[in-house]
Amino acid sequence: MSNLKKIEYQEAFNDASAYLKKGGEPGLKLGFSCLDEYYTHKNSGVTDWTGFPGSGKTYFALECLMNLSERYEKRHGLFVPDIGSDKEIIAKLVKMRTGKDYHDKYNNKISDKELAEALNWILHYFVIFKKADFKTGVTPIDFWELVCSYKDDGGIIHTGLIDSWKNMKHIYSGREDLYLDEALSVRNELAERNNKHFHTIAHAIKTDQDQAGKRRVPTAWDIKGGGSWNANGKNIITVDFPDKTHNRVDLYISKVKPEDVGKVGAIIERLFLDYKKGRYYEKLAPYDYYAFEHEKGFKIMASEELF
Repeated sequence: MSNLKKIEYQEAFNDASAYLKKGGEPGLKLGFSCLDEYYTHKNSGVTDWTGFPGSGKTYFALECLMNLSERYEKRHGLFVPDIGSDKEIIAKLVKMRTGKDYHDKYNNKISDKELAEALNWILHYFVIFKKADFKTGVTPIDFWELVCSYKDDGGIIHTGLIDSWKNMKHIYSGREDLYLDEALSVRNELAERNNKHFHTIAHAIKTDQDQAGKRRVPTAWDIKGGGSWNANGKNIITVDFPDKTHNRVDLYISKVKPEDVGKVGAIIERLFLDYKKGRYYEKLAPYDYYAFEHEKGFKIMASEELF
């Protein structure tokens, strides 16, 4: 028996009417004016983040989620073993929320009171999952279905982040590309049907070098099984850290769906990481701004003083 059915008029009208009212609008802004044109965040959708190891893709994805929580009160489900242990995951989020560290490297050690307040906020907006049995793997579909069904006293969660794809349990007996096509297609359908946004971090392999030894900025094609990622992805963003001695990060948006979310392009020499606070800021001459602060006219010191 076929698993296909005809779309009837009333269903089509309801969908088209809803899209007319909301679907043609851009998504939620993520805090930086340079992003507004290229990438906004729809409630239902998928975003794949790639780049070389150490390029900052996890940090920037978390920046976007943090900004969605601080501005729009969105909640996120995380399965992020690539970050490290439970305490390392919490420490990273605490630093991003407070701008303070557990140690005193930058003379900004967090107090017990500040830690308690930050944890209350973080554990409400970031629902962090880990394996109940460390010997048993978690498939991507396990995680996405959990995000769709999860509800607690704080309500539902709106997005799910996997970091990274290689840490998941992948069950297939045939061709990897066919498995990827099926898994990513299921992901896209779950996101659409449940009004969720799924973020996936997938490492890129080494790309070819030019005569100066500089490697080409990777794309979805440079992820293992790249053809499937490129075909099934909706929003695909490469995070590049072009100079390890500086704090600049560049973004390359290679695919955007639906088109009202943004457009293909690159954001170069506009975004920087403040290592002390653990947050990104935008260079908007003659000043620099953390997320959304350009809307209020807040100004911070020049970027070279923050590295």
